[in-house]
Amino acid sequence: MLSRKSRLDIQVEKTENLVNYLLGKKRENIQNSLMRPLYQEALKNLFLVAVLLIDTLIPLEVYRDLPLPFNIAVSLIVLGIFLYVEIRLYNSLWGKKGRWSLEKYKNILKQSNEQQENSLK
Repeated sequence: MLSRKSRLDIQVEKTENLVNYLLGKKRENIQNSLMRPLYQEALKNLFLVAVLLIDTLIPLEVYRDLPLPFNIAVSLIVLGIFLYVEIRLYNSLWGKKGRWSLEKYKNILKQSNEQQENSLK
């Protein structure tokens, strides 16, 4: 006979799988952040804080200053413009083909490891 799993067992398994997935992603993010120099990680975090401040304060100020029918539309347009510019800037610096992308540092680490192996031989 096949054993049946109760709902509680299924939920526990799903929760365990989710926790394991999140722990793996957290470990991967920590390892990726250790590849870059510290000043680049600090600049990335500072950029994210500045983005949060800009994206909240300026559209709220536009919303407060304009009259009622226009304030919502204009503040959403301003927010959209800021988000577009910030995403483009982030991708140009830290994206896959950005100036400080992880792939470049992975390649640099591979090359340095290969050079060390070749010098030991």
